[in-house]
Amino acid sequence: MSVKPLRRTGILVATVCLVVTVVVSWASWTVNKHSNQRLLSLQMRQVATLIANEVPVVSSMLLDAAHVADATQADPAVFQRFVAPQLASSTSLASVSLWRIDGNQRSLVAKAGVEPLLPSDRSADSFFAKLKPGRQMFITGVLPGSPAHFGYAVRTGGDTSGLVVYAEQRLPPNRHVAVPKNSPFGSLRLAVYLGRNPTGSQLLEATAPVPIPGNTHTEVVPFGDTVLTLVGSSSEPLAGPLSATLPWIVLVVGCVVAVVSGGAIEYVSRRRALAERLARENARLYQEQRTIASTLQHALLPEVPQLDGVQVAARYVPGVAGTDVGGDWYDVIHTEPGRCVLAVGDVSGRGLRAATTMALLRFAIRAYVAQGDNIETVLAKLGGLLQFDTHRQFATVLLGEVDTRTGRITVVSAGHFAPLLITGDRAEFLACRVEPPIGVSPDVRPVPASVTVDGPATLLAFTDGLVERPSELIDRGLERLRAVSLKTGDRPLNDLLDGLTAALIPDGTEDDTVILGLRWAR
Repeated sequence: MSVKPLRRTGILVATVCLVVTVVVSWASWTVNKHSNQRLLSLQMRQVATLIANEVPVVSSMLLDAAHVADATQADPAVFQRFVAPQLASSTSLASVSLWRIDGNQRSLVAKAGVEPLLPSDRSADSFFAKLKPGRQMFITGVLPGSPAHFGYAVRTGGDTSGLVVYAEQRLPPNRHVAVPKNSPFGSLRLAVYLGRNPTGSQLLEATAPVPIPGNTHTEVVPFGDTVLTLVGSSSEPLAGPLSATLPWIVLVVGCVVAVVSGGAIEYVSRRRALAERLARENARLYQEQRTIASTLQHALLPEVPQLDGVQVAARYVPGVAGTDVGGDWYDVIHTEPGRCVLAVGDVSGRGLRAATTMALLRFAIRAYVAQGDNIETVLAKLGGLLQFDTHRQFATVLLGEVDTRTGRITVVSAGHFAPLLITGDRAEFLACRVEPPIGVSPDVRPVPASVTVDGPATLLAFTDGLVERPSELIDRGLERLRAVSLKTGDRPLNDLLDGLTAALIPDGTEDDTVILGLRWAR
């Protein structure tokens, strides 16, 4: 029985179907690769966002420790009590130490945890020499040891005492960490390097052997005076199993290649669109959460009262980092005709605890004022409401009493900036004694400072977000505020406050900001 030769049309149709199948299969493979790369990029950005949100927590811990050391004249016992809970609650934090720098000399003031590795390393001199006052962290690099560490340090802005808070963090054994499979990032193979060069010597931790295999994506996260470089790939197809096997399905189907490939490509495209919609929805929810936090913060703050003979205005500007409510607040209490008490404060940290402590202090001030206590007594009584050893928080508070009839201003301060008084062509900070912050010392004996103004005057009280900047002395921020206020002090009060926020924090700051202004004319 002879075999009939294939017809030319059949061969042509078979060839055309084969060519179409190969083309569509290649297109499916390309779309799948692009989708996986796009989804990997989105997941890596989410990981970078999570890490970036943790950096201010580390910086805040060091800054709080530095503020406590500065406020207590570097008392070793207070410093060790402050950092002990952080060491106890962290499995990776190895040590936190307080150093004093005097020229080229450095000395250890207090230490909690294991012996730091850096001071025994020859690079210590160059590291301590580059530390500058400010809110910026300075990073050491990976320190050899068993286990290896890396360190970071900070000096507060305006610090003239040479105090440095230095912490070291343990790296995991063999730099390997395990991620649960049910984690949102369980399929990621991820390596975190210190610096921009992803070399093995600067590896901090990884979830898989390095170098990371497969198609990788890199993200860079700011970290103190350097960066963290994240390199990641996926151990499984992010677009789904069907997308991965689609080219093979197209090859097998063959004769129905157009229908199958078209439907599959649509499916892959929809999966990618769904992932992008989810990313946009996450961004929208983040912004909504931030808006809710801002709304809650404004709800916790009072409406400024209408007073006879004095105009009152206030501004609250939330920090640009994070979605938690903050601890900055203001209040103006009308005590009797022509007299009022003003309060501006800042509770350490952020979140619900800070907001709760803020509300406690604010309403306590109102209660003490209502029962007839003067501002010195009120500030002294606040010291009994908040103890750092118990509550792990402290607060700076400025209280002022203003008599609009006589022009007399009296203020007391617990760790807070003195207010700025604008009179005519002068803008000067009131000279007042600054006591330790509330919660640091239970025995606060405030000494009031008074000044009498004759003629039109404007009083501005504010929190640190208005004047503090990373890597900058606080004196520069205060002088900048004084200079801008002097130029714009003749504007209406609301315009003056708007102008100050626009000029001094045009792009926002990490910290919340409060400005309270009182203006009267005699």
